[in-house]
Amino acid sequence: MRRSTGISGLFSLLRATSASAIVLAAIVSCSENTAPVMRMPDGVSSVPVYVPDSLKTFWLYDGSASLLNAPVDVSGNLLVAPGAAFSVSGAPWKYSVSHVSFNVEAIPGISIPKESWLDLAHPAFDGDGYVQDIPLGFSFNFYGNTYDKVNIYANGFLQFGAPQVDPTRAGFFKGGFIPSVGLPNNIIAFAWTDWSPQLVDGGVRFETRGNAPNRRFVLQFNNVPEFSSCKCATGLLMMQLVLDEATNSITIYTNTLKITNNSQRITQGIENQDGTLAAFDSIMNPVNGVKSARRANLFSLTNDAVRFAPPRPPVVVAPKDTVLPTAPSASRQALGLSPAVGSCVASFGPPVATATDDIGVVSLVGVRSDDASLALDAPYPKGVTTITWTATDTDGMTGTASQLVTVVDKELPWIAAPASDSANNDPHLPSAVVALGSAESADNCPDVKVSSKRSDGAAMDAPFMVGITTITWTATDASGNLAAASQSIKVKDVEAPSISVPLDFAVKATSPSGAVATYQVNASDNVAVTSLSCVRASGAAFPIGINSVKCTASDAAGNSASASFSLDVIDAPTQMRNLMTYVTGLGMPEGTTNPLVNQLSAALGSYPGDQACKKLNDFVSMVGKKAKDIPTGQAEYLIGEATGILNVMGCSSDKRSPATLGKA
Repeated sequence: MRRSTGISGLFSLLRATSASAIVLAAIVSCSENTAPVMRMPDGVSSVPVYVPDSLKTFWLYDGSASLLNAPVDVSGNLLVAPGAAFSVSGAPWKYSVSHVSFNVEAIPGISIPKESWLDLAHPAFDGDGYVQDIPLGFSFNFYGNTYDKVNIYANGFLQFGAPQVDPTRAGFFKGGFIPSVGLPNNIIAFAWTDWSPQLVDGGVRFETRGNAPNRRFVLQFNNVPEFSSCKCATGLLMMQLVLDEATNSITIYTNTLKITNNSQRITQGIENQDGTLAAFDSIMNPVNGVKSARRANLFSLTNDAVRFAPPRPPVVVAPKDTVLPTAPSASRQALGLSPAVGSCVASFGPPVATATDDIGVVSLVGVRSDDASLALDAPYPKGVTTITWTATDTDGMTGTASQLVTVVDKELPWIAAPASDSANNDPHLPSAVVALGSAESADNCPDVKVSSKRSDGAAMDAPFMVGITTITWTATDASGNLAAASQSIKVKDVEAPSISVPLDFAVKATSPSGAVATYQVNASDNVAVTSLSCVRASGAAFPIGINSVKCTASDAAGNSASASFSLDVIDAPTQMRNLMTYVTGLGMPEGTTNPLVNQLSAALGSYPGDQACKKLNDFVSMVGKKAKDIPTGQAEYLIGEATGILNVMGCSSDKRSPATLGKA
């Protein structure tokens, strides 16, 4: 194994040219192996290709002008005028090519063993194979197609999709012309020519870094020597390739690209899947100042950094979000029609979005979320409608932005309550059952709901009490707008109270003016008795004779009822006759009964006058004399009755017998 020359000078060059650059080199040594040997990820395998030196006929530059090309142009942005919606034929997908700062990443951590590039059946020959299915760790868009794996070829290029094999079995050792339909296609040629990574431990390394969505796949060829059948060439490749998840850009950092074999052509650039499109940079010949393309050409690079940026999708700026009220029904309102409700939509002509692009916008259209077939200026329904603006550029790439059109319903519903009503109370009840009817409602938007509530808090189907009850009918729409109307129900109390009075009764007069009499009167009403009065009232003084008493009960509605009874105040003669009957009924001996009856009869016969008082006093004296013949307790009763009659007759105290003075 040979040691590459010029390596220490390369380290010096890195330090001298960029303080931020990280040393990419690893010393190639036959006796030392300082590169880490790490197991490659599962699913990654190597495919060696056996190409004898005798078959490696290099592609010699023939001086044809067809091998020269200028860098791919980058188109400017295009601002689409408001209202524009157009379509033209799409141009080919174009990458922009630019030089960037030489700012390499740290050396990748996964090393492809150098044995992977060898055909073990022919270990003496150069390695021209590839390592397939290396995971990127993210999805990468290349010429419009998305990949998550790559194949790394020993001869300085990376390829997407299924691995490709040189149909000439020459192992793709020639830096070929791009674009070309001939294989290989779908490649990133960072230094496509004949290299010998099988000679270097850690010569090819890779790693995925960062966190989504800003991950990066880093591939590094680290001090890989050029192929030399005589083992005498000193050409060297130190390169780092970075694929960026966020931008889908491709950056090639070339610290050293040197070929000493002047027949060995190099290609650096990218090519699409069918070999019809390519992008590459140019390089100036320092001798003659002529620029030539970096494809199938002779050139060397030092601290060179070139970036291939994919076409960017259009950037769409949508108009501002809009909030609109539903449209009123001006015509119905003007005509005074009822219900005067509007519509549940709003008229709106949205402004058109704008779009910018690095190449050119070919169409800009807006599509509504409620109905894609509707024109943008058609009425918008209540709620939120999203207008999705989509711009398409000449590459077929699209960009979108959304605009929200929010239609809010601020219109109050219309409601009409049933007609107010009145009813008489149900018999013997303070209430009436009344049929209310139903409220009518309308709204500009559907789903209006009607509710009702009574002022007394009772259920709607409960009887209505005497008086006025108000029902509030409320219409509420789906947006929370509400309107109310009132209905009143009047229940009239037409039922008079009922009243009960005593039967006719009598009381004894207690004085010449009569007697104080009490009695009980009761009244009731279906609602309430508000007044109850009698003429004369209980507890009043009633004159001697028959008194007619009239009682009246009234309620709050003015209904009243009356009832009467007679109250007889018994006079003195009647009381004396009643006393004679009582004495006779005691069944006393005639010697006792007759004198007592005679005295009462004499008093009655001389009534009125002083003689009647005298005779009644004599009756009292006689009761005292006959007391032993009178049943127990009856003497006191007879004296009490006689004393009461004396009071009714108005007998003065000096007209009474001594026996009655203490009883008057």
